[in-house]
Amino acid sequence: MTIDIEITRKGLKSKMLLQVHDELIFDMLKSEEQELREIVNDCMSNVCKLSVPLVVDIGIGDNWLQAH
Repeated sequence: MTIDIEITRKGLKSKMLLQVHDELIFDMLKSEEQELREIVNDCMSNVCKLSVPLVVDIGIGDNWLQAH
């Protein structure tokens, strides 16, 4: 599953705004934070099978600088 498909399937109002290389930027409702974290972490860490784990770091902020 893709992140967009999962967000739509679960009826979330949060939206992915931008992809910059390996970073994704979302406009997120605070009430959807935990569910969106789970979707993003699961989709990103399982995008392909490798012999090493894919580590997903998630930052939250009012702007891109605060989220880093």
